[in-house]
Amino acid sequence: MREYEEYAGVNSGDKEIDKRVVRTLRQLSNEPRSSIQKSCGDRHQSKAVYRLLSNRKFKPEQVRQVSVESSRKQIKASGAKIVLLPQDTSTLHYTNLQSTTGLGITGKDERSRGLLLHTALAIGLNNEIYGLMGQEVKVREPEKYGKRHKRKKLSIEEKESIKWQKMMKSADELVPDGVLGVHISDREGDIYEYYEQCALLGSKYLCRRTYNRRIADEHGELSKYIDKLPESGELALHVPRDSHTKRKSREARLTVKFGECTILRPQNLKITSENDLAKLTVYVITAVEKGAPPDVKEPISWQLITNLPVSSFGDAVEKIDWYTKRWRIEDFHYTLKSGCAIEKRQASSREKLEKLIALYSVIALDIMHMTWLARVNPDVSCEILFSEEEWKILYCVANKTNITPENIPTVREAVRYIAILGGFLGRNSDGEPGVKSIWLGLEKLRTILWAKQFL
Repeated sequence: MREYEEYAGVNSGDKEIDKRVVRTLRQLSNEPRSSIQKSCGDRHQSKAVYRLLSNRKFKPEQVRQVSVESSRKQIKASGAKIVLLPQDTSTLHYTNLQSTTGLGITGKDERSRGLLLHTALAIGLNNEIYGLMGQEVKVREPEKYGKRHKRKKLSIEEKESIKWQKMMKSADELVPDGVLGVHISDREGDIYEYYEQCALLGSKYLCRRTYNRRIADEHGELSKYIDKLPESGELALHVPRDSHTKRKSREARLTVKFGECTILRPQNLKITSENDLAKLTVYVITAVEKGAPPDVKEPISWQLITNLPVSSFGDAVEKIDWYTKRWRIEDFHYTLKSGCAIEKRQASSREKLEKLIALYSVIALDIMHMTWLARVNPDVSCEILFSEEEWKILYCVANKTNITPENIPTVREAVRYIAILGGFLGRNSDGEPGVKSIWLGLEKLRTILWAKQFL
């Protein structure tokens, strides 16, 4: 099981603190959904964790820096020439923590309190999880509540949406030389200033459209231009099962269109410097699902904007496939919230919560990596994940036997055993196990391994 030894390099300035970070990651990963005391096994160890959270020498940025460097090493080792960089924001709700300092407003009700977590991941073209590429915790200040109507008068630097540009810049700096990084975002990232900054820096993006922008042709606006585009072909897309949204696995048939156009600078954005661009050339792609099953509440209907050339049906299909990798960051936030119960954590300040978020983010990514490994590289020995003792105990418990196999199980077999411990039935119709059954199974396995030391 993961030992987290590389996190001894968090460089807090105190070697004892660095060792405690490693031990804390091991302990919290034992039962990531449980309380800190239960994960640690006794109150003395849990007190040591709380002392770590209170220590000013230990900062969340130190954990993120190690995690990001680990991602860069994995990208280099993979030999990948393209890495996808999805980024997204998730709201962490802590309204029940009335005495916790430093929290902000998170919803329409000014009494709602919590944090905004903006994260960027590095994903491979085969859905492999390279890891974290950036993470920032933001607070929506109470004095800004109810002033949404004034946003159009603010510069991008004064808006919350500046996070997209900041994360884009920092992630670009971390992508290894010779690797193309493509920033992927949902509709929240449809921001002219973001596209403009990408154009100035040479960064590449793929974003789902939300605004009907003015364009420089006879159509006048983007929606009318898209409506007039000819269909270029149909695409069969596998939509995976998603337990947390109750989405069933299905094969979707998508009608694809694509085209090139020039979008104009929004009228409320005044040109004040030579870096302010009056227009941008972009490519648009649409993918609309045909004949969706009656129980599908929201058939796929994507309109994508990119500055990557799209000159053929094959180019459009490639970019649609890349966009589906954005689901991985939704998986990450789901795993962090449900698999690691991050919103149930209690701390006296925002600073301590941030440290917990950084630690549990590492654990959430490990769970996701194990899930991916079982699907993409299923036939390698499970000893890349487990020691001999660990997989033998896992095999016996999952199969309810005291006889171990002659051959070492594969990764796929071992992960399925874990999922069985987590409630996965393994029927033909169930497909491959998801992150939920894996984190539940890991909790049980780690409890068993912990109890064994006392026998």
